[in-house]
Amino acid sequence: MMRKTKILCTLGPATESPEALARLITAGADMFRLNMSHGSHQWVRTVCQRIREAAESLRRDVAVLMDLTGPSIRTGDLAEAWQLTPGDTVELRTDETVPAITPLSTTVNYAGITKDIKAGDSIAIDGGMILLRTTEVSDKRILATVVNGGEMKSRRHINLPGVAVNLPPLTRKDYLDLDLGVELGVDFFALSFAREPAHIQHVQLLLEQRNSKARVIAKIENQQALNNLDALVEASGGIMVARGDLGSECPIEDLPIIQRRIVERCSWHGRKVIVATQMLESMIENPVPTRAEVTDIFNAVIEQVDCVMLSGETSVGKYPDKCVEVLDRVIRRIEESYPSGRFASDAPLKTNKHKTVKAAIVLANSIPGSKLMVFTLRGVMAHLLAHQRPESAPIFAFTPKLHVSRTLCMARGVHPFVMEFIKGSPDTNIRAALDLLRERGLVQKGDPIVILSDALHDEMTVEAILLREA
Repeated sequence: MMRKTKILCTLGPATESPEALARLITAGADMFRLNMSHGSHQWVRTVCQRIREAAESLRRDVAVLMDLTGPSIRTGDLAEAWQLTPGDTVELRTDETVPAITPLSTTVNYAGITKDIKAGDSIAIDGGMILLRTTEVSDKRILATVVNGGEMKSRRHINLPGVAVNLPPLTRKDYLDLDLGVELGVDFFALSFAREPAHIQHVQLLLEQRNSKARVIAKIENQQALNNLDALVEASGGIMVARGDLGSECPIEDLPIIQRRIVERCSWHGRKVIVATQMLESMIENPVPTRAEVTDIFNAVIEQVDCVMLSGETSVGKYPDKCVEVLDRVIRRIEESYPSGRFASDAPLKTNKHKTVKAAIVLANSIPGSKLMVFTLRGVMAHLLAHQRPESAPIFAFTPKLHVSRTLCMARGVHPFVMEFIKGSPDTNIRAALDLLRERGLVQKGDPIVILSDALHDEMTVEAILLREA
C-alpha cells in the first residue's frame, strides 16, 4: 500500500552529507526543511545542490522548504547561565545603554515590547520552560517576577501569550534569505509568526516580483494568528501547525483542540496543512519512540493532514534514518486500517473543475483497487484531488513542469512525475504514463485507472474523465 501522508525532514549536521540525504529519501522523505535560524548561506547552497543531486540519482522528486526565521523576540547574551527560582526578579532592557537595576538583568532585541506589554502579562521564555509575570513596565525597562524557574541561557526565545505584538512580517535577514531561496529555486517558503493576511501577501508579492513559483506556508504560532485563522488560511498556500510556540502561547490543554481546528479550516478552504514539532522527539537520543509519540502520529494521520514534520529528530538526532523509517511504517499501518475519507472537505463545489474532480473521486471510490491518474499543467487538478481525500486510490500526477511536480510533493496521496506532453495526442500521453507506472511497479496489468485531465487543447481548457485498464 502506498503512503498518503507526506514526511518533511529538517536538515542539519546529522543529515547534511550526500549519503545521509540519499538514505532519508530512500527511507521515505518527501520534503526537506532548511531552518534559516541556523546555517550560513554557503551551507544552504551546498545542501540544496546535494538534495537535487540525490533526488535525481534516486529518480524521485522531492521538495525543499525554506523556513524563514521571522521577527522573533530574544533575550540578550549572558556572561553565564542563570538559575532562576520562583520569586526572583528579572529585568529586561530594550536599550543596552540603560543601566541595570537588578542582578538578573539582560537586554531584549525588540524595542516595542514595552509598548505591547503591561503589568500582569506573562512572559514565556525558552518554549515556556521559564515563566515570568510582569510587575512594572517603563519606557525602556520591564521588571518581572519568576513564576516557573529553571536554567536560562543567552539569546533565549520569548513568547508573550495573549499579547498583540507589532513586529514586521520580515527582518533584514529574512529578505536576504528569501533572495537566496529564490535563486536556489526552493519550492516553499515558511513564514514564521504570520499574524495577518497582509504578512503573507507581502511575501507573495516579493516572490512574484522575483518570478518565483514558490508557495507561502504560514506558520501558526500565537494567539494573534488563531484570531485571524480563516483569513490566514485563505491567503496562504498552506499552514504549518507550529506546536512548539503554540504550546507556549496557549493553554497546553487547548493544543489538541487547536490542532484539530486548524486542520478543519484548512480542509474547508482547500489548503495544505503540516503538523510540526516533537513528533518523535525522544528519538533524538533513543532508537525507539515512546507510545505517546506513536499515538500523536495516529491522531495527525486520522485527521488526514497532508504532511508531518521532523525537526531535531533529523537535524541533530542520533537516528535520523530510523526516525523516517518509523514514521513511514506507523503512517502506513494507520492508513491501512483507516482508509476512509471521513474528513474530506464539505466545502461547497464552486466551479466545474471542483465538480469534475468530485465526480472522478466518486467513480474511483466505487471501483475496488482503482488508481487515479491526472494530467495537469499547473497542478490545480492534482491539488483538488488531494484536497477531496479519495478513500484508498493513490493519485498519480503527471506534469511537464518540474516546479509543479515538486509542489505536489506536499499534497496528501499524490505521487508526482515529470513527463513531456505530446500536444493533440492524449492517448499517447496516457500510454506513456502507464508504461512509466508499470516500469516502477506502481500499477499491474488490468488495474482500473480513473484518468482526469485539465490540460489545454487548442487554447481551451479541457476537463475530462476517462476509465481505462492498466
